[in-house]
Amino acid sequence: MPQADSTKSLSRRDFLRYAAATGVALSVAGIPARVVDAAFVGELPPTREFDVIVIGTGMAGLAAAVQAGEQGARVAILEKQLKPLFGGNSRLAGGIFAAPEARTAEAKAQFIEDFLVKGDYRTDADLIETLADNILDDIEWLKSHGVEFLEPSPMAPYRVLGYTAAPASYQGMPKLLDTMLKAAENLGAETFFQTKAQELLVDASGNVVGVRAKTSKGLVDFRAKATVIATGGFAGNGQMLEQWVGPDADESMVRGIKWATGDGHIMAANVGAQLIQMGGVDTLHIAAVHPKNTASANPFQVVPYALGINRLGRRYVDESLGYVAHGKAAMNQPGLQVALVFDQAVADMPEGQAVISNFDRLGIEIIKANTLDELAAKINVPADALKETVTSFNAAVQNGQALAADPPKAAHAVRIEKPPFYALYPLGPGITLTFGGIRINLRRQALDADGKPIGGLYAAGECVGGYFLGDYVGGGSLTRCLVDGRIAGRNAARA
Repeated sequence: MPQADSTKSLSRRDFLRYAAATGVALSVAGIPARVVDAAFVGELPPTREFDVIVIGTGMAGLAAAVQAGEQGARVAILEKQLKPLFGGNSRLAGGIFAAPEARTAEAKAQFIEDFLVKGDYRTDADLIETLADNILDDIEWLKSHGVEFLEPSPMAPYRVLGYTAAPASYQGMPKLLDTMLKAAENLGAETFFQTKAQELLVDASGNVVGVRAKTSKGLVDFRAKATVIATGGFAGNGQMLEQWVGPDADESMVRGIKWATGDGHIMAANVGAQLIQMGGVDTLHIAAVHPKNTASANPFQVVPYALGINRLGRRYVDESLGYVAHGKAAMNQPGLQVALVFDQAVADMPEGQAVISNFDRLGIEIIKANTLDELAAKINVPADALKETVTSFNAAVQNGQALAADPPKAAHAVRIEKPPFYALYPLGPGITLTFGGIRINLRRQALDADGKPIGGLYAAGECVGGYFLGDYVGGGSLTRCLVDGRIAGRNAARA
């Protein structure tokens, strides 16, 4: 039966606390390469019939469910977690949707170009174009369901506008998701929590006709002519990280939900879907964050102006490249542990003040010292090495650059010389989300290795590959989830 409990919406902090408290349910043990090879014994599971099944309750899943429901489809929404934990990574997101600056061909072209440049032109231009074509209408669609947004604001250096879910960053997404879940239920969707999709069901023609799921009372077969996978990424699956990204990738912290374990990737691959852009560190979005709050303790504003220091007391990256380049470089440092060092002049900058204020709000200590010797002792690095690093860097600073430094710094180079000195420590690489996933066409149908659609199977959101690689434009992930979800839901309902 559907879960009818009405649980009070959780704040971001409460959500993380609740998740940590339910340890058994949130296990992140590695998932086998296949999950359907165990021999099945006994009577067939009971069957429930629907028109469309949506797996996942994040932005992509709920957009698909509401859209399919609006078209008259009988929808089942499956979520493996308890109801208070629904929403996936979307619940933890900052709540920004990236959109073109205007409804003009020029603005759309600039939006597309910025996304392609960010992905080093290795991403699917046709998919990016669908974001530019649809997102402004899709934001209006969310508003029609009662979702509220702040006034859109520019997101320099990109030529996009950011629409932030009200009332504020990191506060609006739980409210948005609650609104959309209620909208889906009002349209007749049945929600099944603590219901883990385990394998897709196929008929004799090879079309997907539903999903077998594990519930608290045993297995249930959910049958439908169309199934939408919206299960998120695989950052919580150490085995997949080791297999696809690298042997040390599983040692990274996870900034998002710990139960994003690649379920959809595995189920889709097991019925022949092709997974794309899964290999290497470019398939991850990484930030060096504080372990006390991996989701929010991201000092991204101050990274370009600070010095990244490893356990040897040495720099290891051009910090001006931004927090993602810094986070990926942190993966290669001894012990996967680093510090960001800056002085009072940087602390007085708006960027420094923003980070200090955020860390204070989170209750995270910012290390402070009157001398570099004292600071070195507090962050456990050799004092002589730290002083030599800072001295040689300062000597290389000219006109906002430090091109003679090791490594060179191309911009935002400021001398670290005005005490007191600060350090954000310890910081380590944390995975925000994964980029690789199921190959799809413009109808959001899952494709096999020959590029042919798999009948009855659609995919949307973070489980999809082809959108981002290396890095992405801020707000792009929620945009992708919303646009994907509506298109997938629309075409699934038509099936």
